[in-house]
Amino acid sequence: MKKIISIFIIIIFSSMSFIISVPTNAYAKSAYLRVITEDTPFYKNVLDYSPLFYLPYTYYVKVLGEEQDFYHVEVYGYDNAGLDGFVPKTYLFDDGLEVKNPYLTLKITTAQTALLYADHNLTDSIQYIFPDRELIYYGCYPMSSGNVYCVSYNDKLGYVKEEAIVPFIIENHPNELTFLIPDTPPEQQESSPSTLPEDFFGLKVIIVVCLIFAGIIALFVALSKKTNKSIAVGYYDENDYE
Repeated sequence: MKKIISIFIIIIFSSMSFIISVPTNAYAKSAYLRVITEDTPFYKNVLDYSPLFYLPYTYYVKVLGEEQDFYHVEVYGYDNAGLDGFVPKTYLFDDGLEVKNPYLTLKITTAQTALLYADHNLTDSIQYIFPDRELIYYGCYPMSSGNVYCVSYNDKLGYVKEEAIVPFIIENHPNELTFLIPDTPPEQQESSPSTLPEDFFGLKVIIVVCLIFAGIIALFVALSKKTNKSIAVGYYDENDYE
């Protein structure tokens, strides 16, 4: 009897640990969140339809607060030239790593005389910029005619055409890219999908409940077998003694 009860207790505790081990998508608060896609928009206001630019991939933003479905964040260009704005929450990731140099500090150089525009559609010009001038880089805005870069020059924020800039490369942030899914062989991808269904937690709870009920049924069956012992019936034939 004691052995059966011990087995039943083990089943219950195993089921509870099964539930506790379920991964969750709870957001862990952090001072810095990471840009994990190349199309992460940076808005001036939460009601804007068009972003100011798209943030540098793999770098970080500093969280200042929250508003609706957005984080109010701060980004930097070069030498702490801060710029604050809003990013949709779903685009940012808390990787839990130590962040020493979160921001991209990059200066790009004009290859020819360039125009600084007030908008990414390049319709409202601010001023001319001579060749070999350094501009503080914030982000990129892709257009059908080519990329335009959001930059700061002499404390003026604006946009320049890609063709007016000396080609450059943005290296990934030195922190490990923990948000990337490791490569798996094709045969394993079919049997082990990389993403879990939204109702995965509920499915696990149902499985655990079924295990508990199965344990209860097994317990009752075991007890009933012990109480209802089979009785041997002897057979008597009077002809045996004739």
